[in-house]
Amino acid sequence: MNSPINTPWKKVVQVRPLDNFSLELIWEDNKKSQIGLDELIQKKELLWRLRYPRYFRQVAVDELGGIFWPEGEDLSPEFLLHHCCRP
Repeated sequence: MNSPINTPWKKVVQVRPLDNFSLELIWEDNKKSQIGLDELIQKKELLWRLRYPRYFRQVAVDELGGIFWPEGEDLSPEFLLHHCCRP
């Protein structure tokens, strides 16, 4: 998904769920990175739905370059950029 909205921050344009509650992110500059969310999901009670692999795999990119799930859980592009190893 390439967002027509211009933003001052770097945006995720594609997301792919991986094993062990990790995600592969593709940024608007075509760089790839991975982020592991297992620890965050276990610590934050608000993210309890993400503990179910079938639900976790429903991740998508929003129009501002963050990621979200069907019931409203979301992570901003700034959070993702800060916590990825190689954006």
